[in-house]
Amino acid sequence: MAQGKKPGLGKRKAARVAQVVTCADPAVAQEAEFRAALAGRALLLRYQPIIRLRNGHIAALEGLVRWPRQEALLQAGAFVPLAEKLGLALDLTHAVLERVAHDWRQTPSPKGGLAVNMPLSVLLLPETPALLAATLRRHGARRGPLLLELTETEAIRDATLLRRVMLRLKRLGIPVLLDDVTLGDHRWRLAGLPFAGVKLDRSLVEALPQQMRARHFLRRILSDSHAKGRYVIAEGVANGVLRRATRSLGVDFAQGFLLGQPEPPQQNRGGQTRLSPARRGGRAP
Repeated sequence: MAQGKKPGLGKRKAARVAQVVTCADPAVAQEAEFRAALAGRALLLRYQPIIRLRNGHIAALEGLVRWPRQEALLQAGAFVPLAEKLGLALDLTHAVLERVAHDWRQTPSPKGGLAVNMPLSVLLLPETPALLAATLRRHGARRGPLLLELTETEAIRDATLLRRVMLRLKRLGIPVLLDDVTLGDHRWRLAGLPFAGVKLDRSLVEALPQQMRARHFLRRILSDSHAKGRYVIAEGVANGVLRRATRSLGVDFAQGFLLGQPEPPQQNRGGQTRLSPARRGGRAP
Protein backbone atom coordinates (compact mmCIF):
# COMPACT_ATOMS: atom_id res chain seq x y z
CA MET A 1 0.00 0.00 0.00
CA ALA A 2 1.24 3.45 -0.82
CA GLN A 3 2.07 5.55 2.19
CA GLY A 4 0.78 8.81 0.73
CA LYS A 5 -2.80 9.89 0.23
CA LYS A 6 -5.16 7.13 -0.78
CA PRO A 7 -7.21 7.58 -3.93
CA GLY A 8 -10.89 8.00 -3.17
CA LEU A 9 -13.91 10.21 -3.38
CA GLY A 10 -13.71 13.82 -2.34
CA LYS A 11 -15.80 14.90 0.61
CA ARG A 12 -18.53 16.51 -1.50
CA LYS A 13 -18.79 13.62 -3.92
CA ALA A 14 -18.76 11.11 -1.05
CA ALA A 15 -21.62 12.96 0.60
CA ARG A 16 -23.63 12.87 -2.64
CA VAL A 17 -23.08 9.12 -2.93
CA ALA A 18 -24.38 8.61 0.60
CA GLN A 19 -27.38 10.86 -0.08
CA VAL A 20 -28.42 8.88 -3.18
CA VAL A 21 -29.00 5.73 -1.15
CA THR A 22 -30.76 7.24 1.87
CA CYS A 23 -34.12 5.96 0.62
CA ALA A 24 -32.82 2.49 -0.23
CA ASP A 25 -32.61 -0.59 1.97
CA PRO A 26 -31.24 0.48 5.42
CA ALA A 27 -28.34 -2.02 5.29
CA VAL A 28 -27.36 -0.86 1.81
CA ALA A 29 -27.63 2.75 2.91
CA GLN A 30 -25.42 2.14 5.94
CA GLU A 31 -22.80 0.40 3.81
CA ALA A 32 -22.76 3.26 1.31
CA GLU A 33 -22.57 5.87 4.06
CA PHE A 34 -19.71 4.04 5.74
CA ARG A 35 -17.75 3.79 2.50
CA ALA A 36 -18.37 7.50 1.96
CA ALA A 37 -17.19 8.28 5.49
CA LEU A 38 -13.94 6.42 4.84
CA ALA A 39 -13.45 8.10 1.48
CA GLY A 40 -14.23 11.52 2.89
CA ARG A 41 -12.07 11.00 6.00
CA ALA A 42 -15.07 11.73 8.20
CA LEU A 43 -14.15 9.41 11.08
CA LEU A 44 -13.02 11.01 14.34
CA LEU A 45 -10.99 9.87 17.32
CA ARG A 46 -11.78 10.51 20.95
CA TYR A 47 -8.96 10.04 23.44
CA GLN A 48 -9.43 8.41 26.83
CA PRO A 49 -6.68 8.53 29.47
CA ILE A 50 -5.02 5.42 30.85
CA ILE A 51 -4.17 6.09 34.50
CA ARG A 52 -1.36 4.71 36.62
CA LEU A 53 -3.22 3.34 39.63
CA ARG A 54 -0.33 3.85 42.02
CA ASN A 55 -0.32 7.65 41.74
CA GLY A 56 -3.21 8.68 39.49
CA HIS A 57 -0.99 10.10 36.74
CA ILE A 58 -1.99 9.84 33.10
CA ALA A 59 0.32 7.28 31.51
CA ALA A 60 -1.12 7.13 28.00
CA LEU A 61 -4.18 7.80 25.88
CA GLU A 62 -6.33 5.35 23.93
CA GLY A 63 -7.68 6.60 20.62
CA LEU A 64 -11.30 5.47 20.22
CA VAL A 65 -12.70 5.78 16.70
CA ARG A 66 -16.13 7.39 16.21
CA TRP A 67 -18.36 7.77 13.16
CA PRO A 68 -20.50 10.93 12.95
CA ARG A 69 -23.76 9.65 11.41
CA GLN A 70 -27.26 11.09 11.44
CA GLU A 71 -26.53 13.60 14.20
CA ALA A 72 -25.00 10.91 16.40
CA LEU A 73 -21.43 9.90 17.19
CA LEU A 74 -21.40 6.11 16.77
CA GLN A 75 -18.98 4.05 18.83
CA ALA A 76 -16.73 1.46 17.24
CA GLY A 77 -18.97 -1.49 18.09
CA ALA A 78 -21.64 -0.07 15.79
CA PHE A 79 -19.51 -0.13 12.65
CA VAL A 80 -16.26 -2.10 13.08
CA PRO A 81 -18.08 -5.43 12.43
CA LEU A 82 -19.49 -3.83 9.27
CA ALA A 83 -15.99 -2.83 8.15
CA GLU A 84 -14.72 -6.36 8.70
CA LYS A 85 -17.73 -7.86 6.87
CA LEU A 86 -17.11 -5.58 3.88
CA GLY A 87 -13.39 -6.32 3.80
CA LEU A 88 -12.60 -2.75 4.84
CA ALA A 89 -10.67 -3.47 8.04
CA LEU A 90 -7.42 -2.28 6.47
CA ASP A 91 -9.12 0.86 5.12
CA LEU A 92 -10.52 1.57 8.57
CA THR A 93 -7.11 1.07 10.17
CA HIS A 94 -5.56 3.43 7.62
CA ALA A 95 -8.25 6.03 8.39
CA VAL A 96 -7.59 5.75 12.13
CA LEU A 97 -3.83 6.13 11.69
CA GLU A 98 -4.31 9.13 9.40
CA ARG A 99 -6.52 10.73 12.05
CA VAL A 100 -3.93 9.98 14.74
CA ALA A 101 -1.23 11.69 12.71
CA HIS A 102 -3.52 14.65 12.00
CA ASP A 103 -4.57 15.07 15.64
CA TRP A 104 -1.04 14.91 16.97
CA ARG A 105 0.21 17.51 14.51
CA GLN A 106 -2.49 19.85 15.81
CA THR A 107 -2.29 19.08 19.52
CA PRO A 108 0.20 19.65 22.35
CA SER A 109 2.17 16.44 22.75
CA PRO A 110 1.41 14.12 25.66
CA LYS A 111 4.54 12.48 27.00
CA GLY A 112 2.84 9.12 27.42
CA GLY A 113 1.99 6.57 24.78
CA LEU A 114 -0.94 6.45 22.41
CA ALA A 115 -2.86 3.18 22.02
CA VAL A 116 -5.05 2.26 19.05
CA ASN A 117 -6.99 -0.92 18.29
CA MET A 118 -5.93 -3.21 15.46
CA PRO A 119 -7.56 -6.47 14.28
CA LEU A 120 -5.40 -9.55 13.82
CA SER A 121 -6.15 -9.72 10.08
CA VAL A 122 -4.60 -6.26 9.58
CA LEU A 123 -1.69 -6.79 11.97
CA LEU A 124 -0.55 -9.82 9.94
CA LEU A 125 -0.61 -8.08 6.54
CA PRO A 126 2.86 -7.66 4.98
CA GLU A 127 2.31 -3.92 4.42
CA THR A 128 1.26 -3.13 7.99
CA PRO A 129 4.74 -2.46 9.45
CA ALA A 130 5.50 0.07 6.69
CA LEU A 131 2.12 1.73 7.22
CA LEU A 132 2.81 2.03 10.95
CA ALA A 133 6.35 3.31 10.39
CA ALA A 134 4.95 6.05 8.16
CA THR A 135 2.46 6.99 10.87
CA LEU A 136 5.28 7.20 13.41
CA ARG A 137 7.13 9.61 11.18
CA ARG A 138 4.07 11.84 11.12
CA HIS A 139 3.44 11.15 14.82
CA GLY A 140 6.82 12.73 15.60
CA ALA A 141 9.91 11.56 17.43
CA ARG A 142 9.07 13.62 20.52
CA ARG A 143 5.85 11.69 21.13
CA GLY A 144 5.43 8.70 23.39
CA PRO A 145 5.24 5.20 21.90
CA LEU A 146 2.47 4.07 19.58
CA LEU A 147 0.87 0.98 21.13
CA LEU A 148 -1.33 -1.49 19.27
CA GLU A 149 -4.19 -3.24 21.03
CA LEU A 150 -4.85 -6.62 19.41
CA THR A 151 -8.63 -6.95 19.39
CA GLU A 152 -10.58 -10.07 20.27
CA THR A 153 -12.65 -10.57 17.11
CA GLU A 154 -10.41 -13.29 15.63
CA ALA A 155 -8.78 -16.39 17.09
CA ILE A 156 -4.99 -16.59 17.02
CA ARG A 157 -4.37 -19.61 14.76
CA ASP A 158 -0.75 -19.02 13.69
CA ALA A 159 1.18 -18.00 16.78
CA THR A 160 4.53 -18.38 15.00
CA LEU A 161 3.61 -15.85 12.31
CA LEU A 162 2.17 -13.46 14.90
CA ARG A 163 5.37 -13.71 16.93
CA ARG A 164 7.50 -12.75 13.91
CA VAL A 165 5.29 -9.75 13.20
CA MET A 166 5.33 -8.63 16.83
CA LEU A 167 9.12 -8.85 17.00
CA ARG A 168 9.39 -6.79 13.82
CA LEU A 169 7.08 -4.18 15.31
CA LYS A 170 9.05 -4.22 18.55
CA ARG A 171 12.19 -3.32 16.58
CA LEU A 172 10.23 -0.36 15.21
CA GLY A 173 9.37 0.68 18.76
CA ILE A 174 5.72 -0.38 18.50
CA PRO A 175 4.60 -2.58 21.42
CA VAL A 176 1.53 -4.81 21.08
CA LEU A 177 -1.03 -5.29 23.88
CA LEU A 178 -3.49 -8.17 24.19
CA ASP A 179 -6.91 -6.55 24.44
CA ASP A 180 -10.25 -7.62 25.97
CA VAL A 181 -9.19 -10.53 28.18
CA THR A 182 -12.37 -11.91 29.75
CA LEU A 183 -12.97 -14.34 32.62
CA GLY A 184 -11.70 -17.76 31.53
CA ASP A 185 -9.94 -16.36 28.45
CA HIS A 186 -6.52 -18.02 28.23
CA ARG A 187 -5.05 -16.14 25.28
CA TRP A 188 -2.69 -14.42 27.71
CA ARG A 189 -1.00 -17.79 28.27
CA LEU A 190 0.11 -18.18 24.64
CA ALA A 191 3.77 -19.09 24.92
CA GLY A 192 6.37 -17.16 22.99
CA LEU A 193 4.24 -14.15 22.09
CA PRO A 194 6.01 -10.97 23.20
CA PHE A 195 3.02 -8.94 24.35
CA ALA A 196 4.01 -5.78 26.19
CA GLY A 197 0.84 -5.83 28.27
CA VAL A 198 -2.59 -7.29 28.85
CA LYS A 199 -5.88 -5.38 28.95
CA LEU A 200 -8.71 -6.71 31.08
CA ASP A 201 -12.18 -6.57 29.58
CA ARG A 202 -14.80 -4.53 31.42
CA SER A 203 -16.83 -7.68 32.17
CA LEU A 204 -13.91 -9.18 34.11
CA VAL A 205 -13.21 -5.94 35.97
CA GLU A 206 -16.86 -5.53 36.98
CA ALA A 207 -16.91 -9.09 38.37
CA LEU A 208 -13.99 -8.52 40.75
CA PRO A 209 -15.89 -7.14 43.78
CA GLN A 210 -18.46 -9.97 43.79
CA GLN A 211 -16.75 -13.05 42.34
CA MET A 212 -13.88 -14.85 44.02
CA ARG A 213 -13.37 -16.78 40.76
CA ALA A 214 -12.70 -13.51 38.95
CA ARG A 215 -10.18 -12.42 41.58
CA HIS A 216 -8.36 -15.76 41.43
CA PHE A 217 -8.25 -15.55 37.64
CA LEU A 218 -6.87 -12.00 37.77
CA ARG A 219 -4.18 -13.02 40.27
CA ARG A 220 -3.01 -15.70 37.82
CA ILE A 221 -2.86 -13.13 35.02
CA LEU A 222 -0.94 -10.70 37.21
CA SER A 223 1.54 -13.31 38.41
CA ASP A 224 2.25 -14.57 34.90
CA SER A 225 2.32 -11.10 33.31
CA HIS A 226 4.60 -9.50 35.88
CA ALA A 227 6.97 -12.49 35.76
CA LYS A 228 7.27 -11.91 31.99
CA GLY A 229 7.73 -8.15 32.32
CA ARG A 230 4.22 -7.26 31.11
CA TYR A 231 1.92 -4.69 32.65
CA VAL A 232 -1.82 -5.15 33.18
CA ILE A 233 -4.48 -2.55 32.35
CA ALA A 234 -8.06 -2.68 33.62
CA GLU A 235 -10.79 -1.28 31.36
CA GLY A 236 -14.22 -0.09 32.46
CA VAL A 237 -13.23 1.36 35.84
CA ALA A 238 -16.41 3.36 36.32
CA ASN A 239 -16.58 3.80 40.09
CA GLY A 240 -14.50 3.91 43.24
CA VAL A 241 -15.22 0.28 44.16
CA LEU A 242 -13.64 -0.95 40.92
CA ARG A 243 -10.70 1.40 41.29
CA ARG A 244 -9.99 0.15 44.81
CA ALA A 245 -10.42 -3.49 43.76
CA THR A 246 -8.04 -3.28 40.82
CA ARG A 247 -5.44 -1.31 42.73
CA SER A 248 -5.52 -3.60 45.78
CA LEU A 249 -5.06 -6.67 43.59
CA GLY A 250 -1.97 -5.17 41.96
CA VAL A 251 -3.23 -4.01 38.56
CA ASP A 252 -0.80 -1.48 37.09
CA PHE A 253 -3.07 0.83 35.04
CA ALA A 254 -6.75 1.53 34.52
CA GLN A 255 -9.13 3.45 32.31
CA GLY A 256 -12.84 4.14 32.53
CA PHE A 257 -15.42 6.87 32.99
CA LEU A 258 -14.38 7.45 36.62
CA LEU A 259 -10.85 8.25 35.47
CA GLY A 260 -11.55 10.20 32.31
CA GLN A 261 -14.09 10.49 29.50
CA PRO A 262 -13.12 10.06 25.83
CA GLU A 263 -12.50 13.61 24.65
CA PRO A 264 -11.38 15.46 21.52
CA PRO A 265 -7.58 15.74 21.39
CA GLN A 266 -7.29 19.41 22.32
CA GLN A 267 -8.97 18.73 25.68
CA ASN A 268 -6.31 16.28 26.88
CA ARG A 269 -3.54 17.81 28.92
CA GLY A 270 -2.09 14.65 30.44
CA GLY A 271 0.92 12.48 29.75
CA GLN A 272 2.73 12.99 33.03
CA THR A 273 4.36 9.56 32.84
CA ARG A 274 5.03 6.89 30.28
CA LEU A 275 3.49 3.42 30.44
CA SER A 276 5.64 1.68 33.00
CA PRO A 277 5.00 -0.78 35.81
CA ALA A 278 3.70 -0.26 39.29
CA ARG A 279 5.91 -1.58 42.08
CA ARG A 280 4.69 -5.13 41.56
CA GLY A 281 4.52 -4.84 37.79
CA GLY A 282 6.67 -5.90 34.89
CA ARG A 283 8.97 -3.79 32.77
CA ALA A 284 7.58 -1.17 30.47
CA PRO A 285 8.11 -1.44 26.69
